[in-house]
Amino acid sequence: MGLFAIIAVTAILLSSIVRCVDSVQYVAPGECTWTHVSATNFDVTLQCNVGTISPKGLNFSLIQAEHTISLKLICDDYLYESRLEDGSLNHLRFLRSLTIENCKLQRLSTGALLGLQQLRNLTISTHNEAWGVMSLQLSHESLLHLKFLELLDLGFNNFANLPEDLFCPLTNLKVLNLTHNQLQGFSSLGVVDHTTGHLCLQELQQLDLSFNRIKFLTETGVASLKNLRALYLQNNRISDVAELSLSALSKLQIIDLSSNQLTSIPPRTFRASEELRQLHLQNNSLNYLQPGLFTGLSKLLVLNLSYNQIGSEWITPDTFADLIRVVILDLSHNRLSKINTTTFQSQYSLQILYLQHNEIEQIGDHSFAALYNLHTLILSNNRLKSLDAFSLNGLYVLSKVSVGGNELSAIHEEAFRNCSNLQDLDLHSNKLTSVPKAVQSLQKLKTLQLSDNSISDVRNASYLGLQHLQTLNVSGNQVVNLTRGSLKDLPALRYLDISRCALQHLEHGVFDDAPSLVGIYLQNNKMTDINGLFMNLQNLQVLNVSHNSITWFDYALIPKELLRLDIQNNEIETIGNYFELETGLQLKYMNAAFNLIREMSASSIPNQIETLILRNNKISVIQPFAFVAKHNVTLVDLRNNSLSNLDINALRLKAITSTKPLPNFHVSENPYLCDCNMEWLQRINSLDSTRQYPKIVDLDAVTCKLPFHRETPHIALMKANSSNFLCKYRSHCFALCHCCDFDACDCEMMCPENCTCYYDQTWSTNIVDCSAKGYTGIPARIPMDVTELYLDGNDINTLTSHTFIGRKNLRVLYLNNSNVHHISNRTFNGLQFLQVLHLEFNKLTALYGYEFDSLPNLQELHLHHNHISAINNKTFSYLKSLQILHLENNAIVDYQIWNLNQNSRLTEVYLSHNLWSCKCDFMETFQDWLQVFGSFVKDGDEVRCYFNRTSVGPYLLEFNALHCSNFSDHQTNDGGINNDVSFFPHDLLRDKLPLLITLASVLLVAIIVFVCLCVHRKELQVWIYSKYGVRFFQKPRYSTDTEKLFDAFVSYCKKDEAFIAQILAPELECGHPPYRLCLRYRDLPVTGYVAEAITEAIESSHRTIILLSEQFLKSESCRFELKVAHHECQVNRNHELIVVLLDKCLSQLDPEAKMCLRSAPIIHWGDRRFWEKLRYSMPSGRGQKPMNCPDVRASLEFKRAMNMHVNAV
Repeated sequence: MGLFAIIAVTAILLSSIVRCVDSVQYVAPGECTWTHVSATNFDVTLQCNVGTISPKGLNFSLIQAEHTISLKLICDDYLYESRLEDGSLNHLRFLRSLTIENCKLQRLSTGALLGLQQLRNLTISTHNEAWGVMSLQLSHESLLHLKFLELLDLGFNNFANLPEDLFCPLTNLKVLNLTHNQLQGFSSLGVVDHTTGHLCLQELQQLDLSFNRIKFLTETGVASLKNLRALYLQNNRISDVAELSLSALSKLQIIDLSSNQLTSIPPRTFRASEELRQLHLQNNSLNYLQPGLFTGLSKLLVLNLSYNQIGSEWITPDTFADLIRVVILDLSHNRLSKINTTTFQSQYSLQILYLQHNEIEQIGDHSFAALYNLHTLILSNNRLKSLDAFSLNGLYVLSKVSVGGNELSAIHEEAFRNCSNLQDLDLHSNKLTSVPKAVQSLQKLKTLQLSDNSISDVRNASYLGLQHLQTLNVSGNQVVNLTRGSLKDLPALRYLDISRCALQHLEHGVFDDAPSLVGIYLQNNKMTDINGLFMNLQNLQVLNVSHNSITWFDYALIPKELLRLDIQNNEIETIGNYFELETGLQLKYMNAAFNLIREMSASSIPNQIETLILRNNKISVIQPFAFVAKHNVTLVDLRNNSLSNLDINALRLKAITSTKPLPNFHVSENPYLCDCNMEWLQRINSLDSTRQYPKIVDLDAVTCKLPFHRETPHIALMKANSSNFLCKYRSHCFALCHCCDFDACDCEMMCPENCTCYYDQTWSTNIVDCSAKGYTGIPARIPMDVTELYLDGNDINTLTSHTFIGRKNLRVLYLNNSNVHHISNRTFNGLQFLQVLHLEFNKLTALYGYEFDSLPNLQELHLHHNHISAINNKTFSYLKSLQILHLENNAIVDYQIWNLNQNSRLTEVYLSHNLWSCKCDFMETFQDWLQVFGSFVKDGDEVRCYFNRTSVGPYLLEFNALHCSNFSDHQTNDGGINNDVSFFPHDLLRDKLPLLITLASVLLVAIIVFVCLCVHRKELQVWIYSKYGVRFFQKPRYSTDTEKLFDAFVSYCKKDEAFIAQILAPELECGHPPYRLCLRYRDLPVTGYVAEAITEAIESSHRTIILLSEQFLKSESCRFELKVAHHECQVNRNHELIVVLLDKCLSQLDPEAKMCLRSAPIIHWGDRRFWEKLRYSMPSGRGQKPMNCPDVRASLEFKRAMNMHVNAV
């Protein structure tokens, strides 16, 4: 009873505390979210995602001081600078943790953190390296008020140096993180009190200086940090270590010097660090170990020397003598060639030893005898040829050995005699020809890797008696046959891999001796039949028989409990299910891709299937409702099959609840026919309201063949119109039609003889195709509801009256290429809705005006390539909807083309290649009309007249009405006067011809010379300037009234700074004439606003040189400089951009960058006249002496010679 009372009271107290916490009204600013630190107190953690920190941004005064013990500020806009105002956080007096991440702070002033006396943890990571040389600037008083700070993280701030006494006020600091900066040494670490000269941070326990630029570990570098426990110096550039650099760090437990450039380490370096537990020296260039290097490190637990160049000659009996407690030793990826009894004679505590990827050829007897605690030994990828009886002697607790990737051809029968606890043995990629008898003694072995050897028979594994073996891998060997009984002594076997063995035959029931098998892998063999192999394996879950030659498959061949089946890349034609087992199978994953499967039905797919891969088969039929009972399906891949038609019910599913996502189906890369039964596929992803159909994830990639096409046989499914989905028919009678049993029934659809007819699903499209069928007249019984009629390619001499009467729905009519000579009156009577009429390539000679009088809705009329010579002025006046008219390639002489003004909707007219008259009055009127309405005459520049229908006249656009009668008149045949234009004045031509030819030749030569000068004007200007110093065709670019501080501002990215400092700047500043350059790393202040400094520098320069490279385009700060320079060019006409192209990156320019560089000269580094072109683009020299130039003449001459050599190559 008392126990229950205590529990009740405790529950009441807890609930009251929770209610109190919930009752706290904590309100966070709009950009922030808050969470309780724990459910038993009122303290909260506040996280604010802001664009930048600025006075116009987040108002810190809105943050409640009470209960806020942790604040995290994350800036999302990394393109803009942030600024933390003095005293902006001083009201947060209870704050214990402050994190500022990804905010581009340029400086941290003295008062920025004022008032945060309770602060224990401070993290500031600006990631300023994204802005090139910009770094966070700290003063010696920036952290003055944080006396209780215990953890300080200043990583990722691009520091190059720090104030020498920066950390001195932090007397309680335990952890200091300065990773990922630009620190080059310990002199700028900020641990010297400038008032007393004493060293600071006496209580520091952990220091992280990884990923900096430190080159030398000095004696005084970390000497003051006497309480230091962990020192991280990995990924620097340390090439030398002072012997006494760690002499004062007696409490040091972890030191990481990995990924540096060490070649050797002085012998007494770690002598004073007797408490050392972990020593990481991997990934250096150590080629020898100094005697006594590890002396005194008796408490060391982890030693990593991997990825160096250490040879066996430097491993002496004394090398590891004092490392008696080391647990993990990594010597992998070195140059060790042998192991003997003295190598590890003192490491009796060693548990894991890595020796892989060395050059070990020999292991002496009893070499590991002292390592009686070793449980993992990795010797893979060496040069071992054999394992002798005593090579592994003494390793009584060894559980894992890897000797793969060696040259073992023999293993002594007694090699593993003392390794009775071995559970994992890896012998892959050796030269073994049989399963070693040595494994007989390994009664506890669970995993045996024998892959990629030369083993041809595994039957001797049956008498090895490995009762506990669970995994056997003999893949990549030469096993061609496996008989029953081979696995009878392996009752615990769970995973068997015999892949890549050229296996041809497996005896029935061969796996029955291993009933515990969970996974069998037989891929990449030559098997043709799997009958009788797996049916009795009730524990089997994974079966892979892919990449074989199997021709037949039935679900009766696999156990019902199987979960994953891979039968891809075989020759299976049918997924059989003779015993209808789909409901009892537990199969969830099935891959049957790259087979010869032709049909899928509901019985072909297990009901529990989740993933079904059927791509690259020959499936042409999927039965309706094949997936209805597959409630768990999530992915089906049907790509690259032979599906041409797909019933809508073929992909139908049982209604899926809204809480589950729709299954994903892939159906592209099939030869679909877009007939009237396939339109549903276009809309399937919009049928989600029923949730009975899957989501077709590659619907945009589905293409199909059109049943009827004139141009493009294939089209993207999503771009097809409903009128493209057609089916063929011979006859059709609508349900409401009662005369189908009688002749002359208008509502009966009867396809004409020898024609092909198509309809869409709603019968709104009805196409009759009688093209090139040899008809001499219009076919009889054309369906009354025809919408498109194709009669082209026949031999229809005359179109008789009322031929198409009653075809009121006809919209498109093709009569081209049908030898039509004459169109009778009222031929097109009744075609009220005809929109397109093709009569081209016929033999029409005249249009009399009545041909098209009953086509008020005609939009396109094609009459080109006929013999039309005369057109009645009223011919086209009835076509009020006409938009496109083709009259080209006829024999029209004097049709009054301006009559087309009556066709107000006309947008395209083609009139060329006719015999238009050259009469002055006709040509003048024609030309006037063309000038007004010529916008829709698409071939107006090709329209010309003909004299007497034989002689070629001028083009209509070149006709000059003022000179039409200036030439001699020509007599007509009846003696009258002809006022046609004469454009060949013979007398003038005969007298002046030599002079005209001479003038034309001179003019042609002058034009050629002028063009050459224009094409090569830049090269010519550069050559003249470099030779004589004269600028041709160019105004002076430099005057006293436009005097500026710099000749050019150089814009470049951080990675190209060496090119600027060593090549470009010395050449321009020290050459002739010298120029004054503004370089960011040299001339701009490191404090203040960088954006304002760059803008002012560009405005103070005559030119801006853009050093364009791939890295420049990726840098946001460089793109800012480009925009500023472009703006200056627009404001100041005298300011110009010069682009120096370092690599082929012009294709990567986005539209904004292209606009900025549109008018700038581009000079390629490596051009034959690179320096001449660059100096020509610069302003004229001022005549001063070279600036910023030490004696670099020899250097410049060498660079010029190298540049000339590069050009020559």
